[in-house]
Formats: sequence, structure tokens, C-alpha cells
Amino acid sequence: MDTAPGIGKHRNEKITPVIDTPAGPIFGEIDSESGTYKFLGIPYARPPIGELRWKPPEETPAWSSPFFADKFGMPAAQNSSALMEVRGQNGEVPDREECLYLNIFSPPITPNHKLPVMLWIHGGAFYMGSGCQDIYNGRHLASSNRAIIVTFNYRLGALGFLRLKDVSDLPSTGNEGLLDQIAALKWVKKNISAFGGNAENITLFGESAGAMSIISLLEMSDYRTLYSRAIIQSGHPGATHSIPRANNMALAFLEHLDKICKGKPIKNCPTKSLLQAQKEIINDPRMSKTWGQLPFKPVIDNKILKNKSSTSSRPHIEIKHKLLLGSNLEEWNLFSVTNPESYDLNYQKICKNLEWLLQENTLKPIIKFYYHKASKYKSSPWSEWSKTWNLMLTDMVFTLPGLRYLEKYQGESYHYHFTQPLASQPLLGACHAAEVAYVFGTHGEASLKELYRSEKEPHTLSKSMQEAWLNFAEDGNPGHTWTIFAEKYSQCIGSHPHLTNFNAEELLSLWQDIPNQVLNQYL
Repeated sequence: MDTAPGIGKHRNEKITPVIDTPAGPIFGEIDSESGTYKFLGIPYARPPIGELRWKPPEETPAWSSPFFADKFGMPAAQNSSALMEVRGQNGEVPDREECLYLNIFSPPITPNHKLPVMLWIHGGAFYMGSGCQDIYNGRHLASSNRAIIVTFNYRLGALGFLRLKDVSDLPSTGNEGLLDQIAALKWVKKNISAFGGNAENITLFGESAGAMSIISLLEMSDYRTLYSRAIIQSGHPGATHSIPRANNMALAFLEHLDKICKGKPIKNCPTKSLLQAQKEIINDPRMSKTWGQLPFKPVIDNKILKNKSSTSSRPHIEIKHKLLLGSNLEEWNLFSVTNPESYDLNYQKICKNLEWLLQENTLKPIIKFYYHKASKYKSSPWSEWSKTWNLMLTDMVFTLPGLRYLEKYQGESYHYHFTQPLASQPLLGACHAAEVAYVFGTHGEASLKELYRSEKEPHTLSKSMQEAWLNFAEDGNPGHTWTIFAEKYSQCIGSHPHLTNFNAEELLSLWQDIPNQVLNQYL
């Protein structure tokens, strides 16, 4: 841990005052553009290395010398991907297991006025991503002077979501990544008041695997008092493994690892070997049909994570936290753009892609519906059948599960539908994660300009989304123009040239004969 006992040598106009927290004294930097305070790379748990590998996170002992929080901690160990390239702050390859750090972005601290706290859980399919990616820079949201923004890293892939306890002598449950998220939340609950945050008003928000994590956290009743409400962006309520499915995947992982490590005990295998085995799992031909599109994900073990109400036959989800949940119009475009097979589709091939899951007589009316819908998207460069596939998978994997979740949810909830296409990337359109930069206000960051450079009024859209998200974080109401989902109302965000309206009832009716238990197998 880097501490700075002689902090006088750091004193200049860019250094924050020392913040006295229960964890220890901390000081950070003042952002030169926004004027916000930023405290980067704060350790919220002991490094999960050595004897702590594959074990629950342990609390970091308090420190006495001031901790200089001026640089991001390393991301969780992961491979590069066509969808995401994550690096350390100085370009380092993320191949180390020491990763449990969080970042705090706040307005200049005023002791007598406590602000709402927004804790972001990053996405990345449970094996990619980091809280320190440019797109999640919290300085813009914090510069509103309305909230404290926290981002963090958690263990990923084989080190965070691999169940080994039933197939080896190692103790991992497959939920270590979730336990890291809880540890970060506990640290924030205990320490955030010192940074000007209201520990009794914490909103979880996250996208993709981060949103799926939040749904799992909502199911964990022991920890619901740690936060007040949640924003779920492009999540899937059924993104979990059963124990048998998790064990089957773990055995396959160990097969690959044994070849790489040549029989060396698992606990002695280096991180790079684990990452190589992880890559083999992602490329394993058994993956999609046996473990789903997300081979690493939380495990319903009935101890840490109990049988999720979203996937059970219970008529209601008995959780009372207010929710804001939604998805994007063309989510699946992001996944198709890197898949060559997605460019050459027809009716027969679509049926073939899903024959292991759904029979053709079930699929036929659904495909017909989406082909008709696709024919209206004249400006999209995708072929008619590729558009059909992308729109159908968008609803099957994201839109429909979210709507069904809200139908059963007993707490007050709101739904949104994001429709703004990326003008400079017509193949992507209003794809998965396209909304995130608008929420954070990072669409103008240097690394993201290529994606958002052709938007006409990105600041206007960003401002409206930030307003809704901040409103919700303050009191659970995104704004006076929003109506609760109990009336099947969805707030349209953005403008798409070929979208007339969003009809939740129509979508729920179209898929009504296919149960969650079937559709959840895809993911």
C-alpha cells in the first residue's frame, strides 16, 4: 500500500485536503477540468493472492499514515477481447490478481451537507472490464454537485466466478466476485460519510454483467440494508449457474488447465495459466449449448446466493427497493459485429442456431414478427435476416427478461428503452452499452470520441439521462415525465429514425408461451 507520511511534499493546488476515514487518512487530487475531487485506487479488501486466492475477501486493516489515492489500482486479471481492451493506468497488461480497489469522485466536500452515493458495478460478461475504464470516469456526474460516484474492481472469470469446491480441494464457491462487490459496498457504507456522502442513501447502478450482479445482490436478503435502490441497465435476471452446470464447466476448465500446467497442482498454477485456460473455455465448442454465452457467472448455491425469485415459479418478487430498469433497442448488434456468421443469415440458419433451445414451430411466428420489424429499419446496413436475428436476440436476452422481472417485482419500478443509434457506427446502432457514456457524460473523452463523434447533440441527451439518474439516486423518482411500470409504461430515451413506439404488452404477449427456464439457458 502506498502511503505518504510526509504529505507536505505533495502539497499543491491539485491536492485535496486529507480525509479522515475509519479506514485511515486519505487524500487525492483535484480534477483540473471539472474541479471534482478524485480518490483513486483505494484498497477496500486485502489482496486476494497467495492463501487468499479463491477465498472470500478479507477486510483491509486500517492504516495510520495518509494514503495518497492518486492513481487507479490494477484491473482484475483478464485476457484481451475483440469487444474490450482493458489496461492499467500506465498501459500495463492486467495479469495480476491484486485488484480489489475502488475510486471515489466527489464535489468539494462540505461537512454539513451529505450527498446521495451512486456505486457503479462494471460490466464485461463476468470475465472482462474494470472500474477504471475511461467510459466510467465519475468526474462529470460528480461535477453536478448532486452525488458522490464510486467505481471499483472485483475478481473476474476463473478467479471470481468459478466453482471448484465440488470438483477439487479448493474452496471457491463461484461467487467470490459477488462477495467482492459486497465488500466494496460495506467499505463505502462505513467510510463514505467522510467524503461527503450519505451512507443511508446509496444507489447501486450497473450495466450488463454489472446489472446482472445487482439482480443477484437484490436476492441476497442479508445485504439489502446496505443500499436504498438500484438502476439496472441491460441486465438479465437469469444470468446464474445451477450447481450441476457450474461443476460441469469447472471440470472442463480443469481439463484445459491440466494440459497447460502439465499436471501441476491447481493452487500452484500461475495467473497467466489460469487466463489461458479461461481463453480455452471461451473458445470451447461446448460453451454456448452447455454453459451458455456467459460461462463464468454467479452460482445459485443456496448459501451465498439462494434460488433466485426471478427464475422461480413464485408469482411475486418480494423485494421493496425502488428500481429503474431498461435496455437498448439494438443490444445484439454489438455481439454480431464481431461474429462473421451474423452477416450471412437466413430463416433456415436462424432456426439452426436455436434448434437446441426452441423448435421451429415455436420460432416461426417470432421470426416472422422480427422480420417484419427489421424491414422497417431502412437505414441499417445489416441485411434483412441479420437485422431480424439482432432484434430477436436483443429482446430474447435483454428486453423480455427485464420486462418479466418488473412484472413480478413488488416494489415501485420504472422502465426505460434507449434508442439513440451511434451515428458514426451504423453497424452498432443503439447497441449494448451505447447508453453508458451518456450516463457518465464521458462521450467526449479522447478514447471514446471515435464512437460518439457524429452525434448531433450528445450533451443534450447526456444531460437528460444524468438528470434522471441523479433524480432517482436522490429520492427514487427519475422525473415528473416518468410513469411507474405498473402501468406498463416505458420511457423512451433518444431518437431512432425508424422507431415509432415501444409496446411492452405486445412483446410480453409474443413470447408468452416460452418460459424463463428455457430462455435462460441461452445466457
